[in-house]
Amino acid sequence: MNIVLVGGSGFIGTALSKRLLGQGHTVVVVATHPPQFTHQNLFFIQCDVTQQALPYNVLEHTDAIINLAGFPISKKWTPENKKRIMDSRVKSTDSIVAAIAASKSRPQVFICASATGFYGDTGSEISDEQTANGSGFLSEVVGEWEAAARKATEYGVRVVCVRTAPVIGHGGLMAELKKSANWGIIPSLSKKDYWFSWISEMDIVNVYIFALETSTLQGIVNAVAPEPVLNSTFLHTLKSIWKHRVIVTIPTWIAKKKLGEGYTEIVQNSRVIPKRLLDKGFEFIYPTIDTAVQAYEKK
Repeated sequence: MNIVLVGGSGFIGTALSKRLLGQGHTVVVVATHPPQFTHQNLFFIQCDVTQQALPYNVLEHTDAIINLAGFPISKKWTPENKKRIMDSRVKSTDSIVAAIAASKSRPQVFICASATGFYGDTGSEISDEQTANGSGFLSEVVGEWEAAARKATEYGVRVVCVRTAPVIGHGGLMAELKKSANWGIIPSLSKKDYWFSWISEMDIVNVYIFALETSTLQGIVNAVAPEPVLNSTFLHTLKSIWKHRVIVTIPTWIAKKKLGEGYTEIVQNSRVIPKRLLDKGFEFIYPTIDTAVQAYEKK
């Protein structure tokens, strides 16, 4: 297939591109920065789809488009960064849908990244795709993000929104934790324990492939491992594998200074399960947190 990957130069986009290319597909990355590797069937278009329209002809003879664009939520939530978090997701999606509408030969499927932040803080209650939206900024962002993506259905395109949890892989959360581990500590952001949903790097890539190949799959899917854990369990798993490290609780005032308003939502409970993926027969390579962290360490 010919696949357009918007925002595809990050760590998830890189892993996904390599897998797609390995399967014999052609990949066109549309991003502000070029891919981190080269391949004879990998092409790059420099474009910030938050600020610019997707090039008018990029979707001609394209079978699928995947949107991974989004300003990191790990940055301090200043008013300016909150606007970037929202705009980078909603405006990029609006740009893609506008390009789909203008295309003579439309893609069969549009797969758009999303986030489990949709559910807000649900305490110890389990959330699946039928659970209503919660409160908070992330829930608001996801609501607008997915609403923008769903508009593509008006043009006969199958739409899948992949609500993703923090990824155990070579970027994002684990990259930040590894920096601290190099100094001998594993940071905990809160004295209060909370539920933590997650997914391995290999499995999130597999979810996108599954969404691409499963023609009966549309709408919302939770891209989370089937076994959410308490944050304390996650940290002690890291400690057991990263020898000679100490778990240190960061004072709340320091965490809030670094993360701003985002602190409250980052340490909220997230106990989400992948009901629709499991119902469709998706199989996780790393269903437990210890196997996921061990796999990350071996690569």
